[in-house]
Amino acid sequence: MRVVALMAVAATVGALAVGANAAAQQTGTLVVRLGTDPAPPGVTWKYFGAGSGFKLGGAATEHTVALQPGTYQLRERGGRTGQPRTLTGLLCDDPSGDTTTSVAQASASVAFQDGETVTCTFTHRALGARPTAAQLALARTYAPVLRLSAGEPYHPLRLEDYLGVTTLHSGVPPHGRLLRPHPTLFLLPAIAGKFYLDIGGAEPNSHASRYRGIEQRLRASRPRATVYFHVVRQPAKGRVAIEYWFHYLYNDFYDRHEADWEGVTVFLQGNKPLGVSYSAHQGRGWSRWASQSTQNGTHPIVYVAYGSHADYSKRGRYRIRVCWSLHGRHCTLTPKADIASGTGAKLAPSGYDLQQLGGKAYTGDWGSGNYILGIGRTSDHVTDPRRRSEFKNPFAILPG
Repeated sequence: MRVVALMAVAATVGALAVGANAAAQQTGTLVVRLGTDPAPPGVTWKYFGAGSGFKLGGAATEHTVALQPGTYQLRERGGRTGQPRTLTGLLCDDPSGDTTTSVAQASASVAFQDGETVTCTFTHRALGARPTAAQLALARTYAPVLRLSAGEPYHPLRLEDYLGVTTLHSGVPPHGRLLRPHPTLFLLPAIAGKFYLDIGGAEPNSHASRYRGIEQRLRASRPRATVYFHVVRQPAKGRVAIEYWFHYLYNDFYDRHEADWEGVTVFLQGNKPLGVSYSAHQGRGWSRWASQSTQNGTHPIVYVAYGSHADYSKRGRYRIRVCWSLHGRHCTLTPKADIASGTGAKLAPSGYDLQQLGGKAYTGDWGSGNYILGIGRTSDHVTDPRRRSEFKNPFAILPG
């Protein structure tokens, strides 16, 4: 009986010791946060490796889970096939400093000590990492002054506002399959395939007058225009190209189409301006800096043609040759000219928002097709600037 009693006492003492150790080992807390730019993202991301899997996105931007001390591999995955990778930052606040992160792998090795709270923030930006202070300062120094023509109804739009009045489709317009009724920058496909964006309630070949009403509603909610920039360097020759891109709701000329991307590029040799290239229909023009009109010596003045939004270094009337694809390639001198009068609204750098154009290129069409007056819809496309040769290698236009 005495032996049994001693064994019982020993078991009790052992149980108390285990309980004391368990009490001493405190549960840790993992806080996972999602930050997006722009917000809301309109898409969710999935997280694994720290307790049960969970999602963040939309209204849910934070998740907290209690974990035992140890090391956990927290991983993030995109929520939909074809969604571009947009993770630009991953930061974990760990008091003990033994957590490591990898943006490339979208993962964190989270190490918990007793009672520790670790907070990991995943940051997504649809247009890529934020520009450096030097890039932004350079873009601001040479930001153009846009001189619109009298009566021009369309101004350069913020992309999120444009997407807010479109639907995303797969296939060939105008009969493609609806993919998303409310696409966002985070959801524009970055994989090979046929996709297009369609503005609801209007088409270039029917009800075209409705585009003006849509533009007016967008500008009523956001009066300031938006200009996008992209900086490209050519270190071997000491040259820099500062691209400025303008996105319009509608192109109303001899060719008609939803969405219109135009742009100008300022070229530098070291710190000295060389000149400016101007997009105009299917090509670009070149103006030496010595003959370039500027504001305050650094801001090139751009004359924007009525309807087509083609860009010119000087005000004037320009005869235009337009080409299109339909059962072969065709070109013609248009019956009406580009009018770049400069007598309309003036958009100086202080009057518009300047944002970097980066991130993954959208692989579909901006707009629901191109139409030529008297001919109909062609097989031409309004492609994303980030897929164009002049975006990646703007220096090809430089003379000599």
